[in-house]
Amino acid sequence: MQASDKPRHNPNATHQTVGEEAVLINLNTGAYYSLNDTGTMFWELLDGERSIAECAALIAQEYEVEPAVVEADLLELATEFKAEGLIVV
Repeated sequence: MQASDKPRHNPNATHQTVGEEAVLINLNTGAYYSLNDTGTMFWELLDGERSIAECAALIAQEYEVEPAVVEADLLELATEFKAEGLIVV
């Protein structure tokens, strides 16, 4: 994954947001994943239009942290999402 990639949700993945947290379910495998508030915000931004770098900038602004730190974390999370079949690039 690269910061310029523009991932989107895999049609075989669904989610439910409760409060500030989300639960993701891979419909092919039945595996589910729980996200904290930051992960949930990232998930909600993954629309295939925004790059990971753009998502990082928005999240960094929301939480008043350095975009570079957020970008590194989001790249790691996006790599995990892709490996689990939750997103496509």
